[in-house]
Amino acid sequence: MEYFPIQFPQDLQASIMEIRPQLGEVHPWRIPSGRAVWRDVFQKMKAAGFNSVSVYHHWGVSEGKQGELDFNDFRSHTDVYEVATEVGILVVARPGPYINAETTAGGFPGWLTNNPAKARTNQTGFTEAWTPYIESVAQFVEPFQYPDGPVIAVQSENEFFQSSASNPGRSESMQEIEDTLRANGVTKVPLTHNDAQPNGRFAQGLGAVDLYMWDAYPQGFLCSNPTSWPEVNANLDTAHQAFVPDQPWASGEFQGGSFDPWGGSGYDQCFLLTNEQFASVQYKNNYAAQTTYLNLYMTYGGTNWGNLAEPTVYTSYDYGAPIREDRTLSPKYSEIKLQATFLHASPDFLVATRFGNGTVGSGTAFSDNTRIYTTALSAPSGTHFYVIRQTSVRLLDSTQFTIRVNTTEGEVTIPQFGDTATLDGRESQVLVSEYTFGSHKLKYSTAEVFTWATIGDVDYLVLYANEGHSIETVISGVGNSAPIISGSSSITARSGSNGTAIITGSPSGISTVTIGRATVIVADKHTALSFWNVHLPTPNATLYDRAPDVPSVLVIGPYLVRNATLENSNSRLVLHGDLNGTTTMDVVAPPSVKTVTWNGNQVDVQKSNIGTLRGSLRFTLNEPTLPNLKEATWFCTDSLPEIKDGFDDSDWVTANKTTTVRPYQPFGGKFVLYSDEYGFHQGNTITRGHFTGKNVTGVRLSVQGGFNFGYSAWINSKFLGSSQGTNQYSAGGGIDLTNSTWTFDSADLNDGDNVLTVVVDPTGLEEDYDGDDTHKTPRGIRGYELFGGGDFTVWKLQGNLGGEDYPDKVRGPLNEGGLFVERQGAHLPGFSTNSWTRSTTSAPCTPYTGLTSAGIKAYRTTFSLDIPAGSDIPIALQFERTPTSSYRTVIYINGWQFGRFNSRDGPQTVFPLPEGILNHQGSNELLITVWSLDGGGAKVADLGLVATAVVSSSKEFIRGLVRSPSFSELRG
Repeated sequence: MEYFPIQFPQDLQASIMEIRPQLGEVHPWRIPSGRAVWRDVFQKMKAAGFNSVSVYHHWGVSEGKQGELDFNDFRSHTDVYEVATEVGILVVARPGPYINAETTAGGFPGWLTNNPAKARTNQTGFTEAWTPYIESVAQFVEPFQYPDGPVIAVQSENEFFQSSASNPGRSESMQEIEDTLRANGVTKVPLTHNDAQPNGRFAQGLGAVDLYMWDAYPQGFLCSNPTSWPEVNANLDTAHQAFVPDQPWASGEFQGGSFDPWGGSGYDQCFLLTNEQFASVQYKNNYAAQTTYLNLYMTYGGTNWGNLAEPTVYTSYDYGAPIREDRTLSPKYSEIKLQATFLHASPDFLVATRFGNGTVGSGTAFSDNTRIYTTALSAPSGTHFYVIRQTSVRLLDSTQFTIRVNTTEGEVTIPQFGDTATLDGRESQVLVSEYTFGSHKLKYSTAEVFTWATIGDVDYLVLYANEGHSIETVISGVGNSAPIISGSSSITARSGSNGTAIITGSPSGISTVTIGRATVIVADKHTALSFWNVHLPTPNATLYDRAPDVPSVLVIGPYLVRNATLENSNSRLVLHGDLNGTTTMDVVAPPSVKTVTWNGNQVDVQKSNIGTLRGSLRFTLNEPTLPNLKEATWFCTDSLPEIKDGFDDSDWVTANKTTTVRPYQPFGGKFVLYSDEYGFHQGNTITRGHFTGKNVTGVRLSVQGGFNFGYSAWINSKFLGSSQGTNQYSAGGGIDLTNSTWTFDSADLNDGDNVLTVVVDPTGLEEDYDGDDTHKTPRGIRGYELFGGGDFTVWKLQGNLGGEDYPDKVRGPLNEGGLFVERQGAHLPGFSTNSWTRSTTSAPCTPYTGLTSAGIKAYRTTFSLDIPAGSDIPIALQFERTPTSSYRTVIYINGWQFGRFNSRDGPQTVFPLPEGILNHQGSNELLITVWSLDGGGAKVADLGLVATAVVSSSKEFIRGLVRSPSFSELRG
């Protein structure tokens, strides 16, 4: 295949510098609500200073059956690119074919497990499998390539390894993927690769990409110990010079949070592990290493709905990310906003080069304090940047320091006029000298820069520091103008020599210092978190442009400001955003602005004492009154008729294969019983083995289902027992396979046909990180042996209805499992419960009463919501966990599987039900199953609906449901 060289409008370095990517990772397929919610997330990212989004596309959800590609609904690539275009955020497309991403099979379709070719090589069977998908991906990208559209790069493969004598065909496969992308229209933007740690893979040689990228997760993923941090990597720049010194230094993934396993600590602990302090220290360390392209994985995690998860994670993919699973904003989001806004306001930082780094006794010291580590960079313009941190993340207390900075007058030790500067433990700062803002110069400052903007004919500079820290700032170019101070009295200012102004004090609230046509806004950091620098649409810049010369306004106070425009001959400022409480809003806008609107309503604004337009934004929403599920009308039914005498499995798949081409062979038994061999690639499966006579004394079963899987076994209708796995952090690296011997009582056997029933709850297909076909690891019965004479005469197997010929093409191949009620379609809207038992006070049949023996029961109810338009009120289903009870629950809302609850292992108890999947203004149909793996049964201690936030919002309100086929459409 011919290689198509890239045709950049400029050289690669200039292109990246022009775009100045600040990226965050989002997976649209983890948000099946579609365009409206994608738009909400993209707008929140843009408001925080992200100008680019990195998106994995998922082959597995797009081709549930080989040869039947489906890019509709939440699988649409075009919808993602169109929403990004509308919002004004750039895109890096990462289609795979392998993506990892803690998703089942690492993004491979389940049917690939039966392909004899080794995956992630150039073996013909694998190449022929992925080619139609990658050809389609490229064709979707082609019309959206930058600058005609938002796509600025396309990633080929992910965390891949080059060919070696023991692993041939890898580099060749990489080249084939790249050639296919180029041949199908990806010719204007670079192809990239995300190297697992900076190791130089595919920076050169066969399969080399246009833009080399690397990833790093310095905190690791052990959320149970969130305060134990490794030291900062000070050698990132060394790797840059070693591998790609002539390219921008690009991180395709840098830790934005952490995943959490079944039985883990929960995502709030993961957030603590990677909190705003982590963001301060680690992200600024990247900037110090001149990482000009930084993608935070994840920025919004979403949900492993259906059977998206692989065995190391559960339903929630919150990831402790800056934007949480329910789309609320975290403190880390606000920290990133401060950083990203500064970077966009400081184009000199992108072209600055290092001229020294180190601490006392090591490298170049810029401070005499042995605890201060500094990286100094200088831009051709003469602006200098000093990235400072403490020498160890184990130093948790603050330290005072002075630092030597370069100015046009020579080296100066600052602060010069009194107090020392302060650096807290696990904090990093970027200090500047000779920093230009408009027609003025910031000579130096021990406060950090948030942004600057020329609004009207005034140059505004926004500085911040932690409350209690002393600052010293010198502004030059102000002539003889005397500084005028407004707002908080914690800041003072005076005229200095040579046309300078000197600002000192300790920020508390907001102070403004006006010197001629320059106004310096000084805020404590907590207050600065509520600042928004919102760019205005202009014919002279694209929607993607966040450069400081693009017109903008400053807005202070609201929870979120999504966008701003000027109307009515620039006399009206139109703002859209969100509130989580009544707040005072301050606006710095052009002098032509006389009126301000917020979400379409006029705000009564007056000139404030700090020179802003000030008004009050009233929050009028109340906590919603949600239906009490304990008072709902429940219906229930047995969901395990397969263990009853006379159950007819003649229509089930006969599991009669005696060999398998996968590298994982059976441990025993005549027949191969892996569920994937018969087209069942996700969700619960049921296997029934038939044998004759009463001489059999027991059975040995080897069952494999991934970490924290579970299974239960019955002989005829007699419960034998259950077995469960553990997570990857457990002793021995976790249990994903168990070997058990079950003894039969002759009284439970028949002279004729006997049936062993095994119900398996797998936790997804393994990823294929090392390229050794681990995604082909078996699911289901790995081996068996019947004791006492004879053998099984026939095995029958059942999984999701239709297997690879699943009927629900909208929700896709991973939504359903193989439980009886799932196959019947009881989870679908419009299903009739006429044949089910209605719960009554005298004969309750609810999840709160549950089962009195091992088995599976299904419970169904309906409830209605009336959430007001103009609000963003995420609703979740909350369980009370009983760790001593081994039961598992599958949650369906309006036909969408949106949770798998494990009472024994946890940790997840709150399951967000996103808008559009949940009807916020109308009726909803809820189905949950309770599978007791204990002989004594199980019940749900508590279950209810909760609002996880109450926000008034300008986001699009979804009325009703996204496309959600009903029972009559899919089972009628």
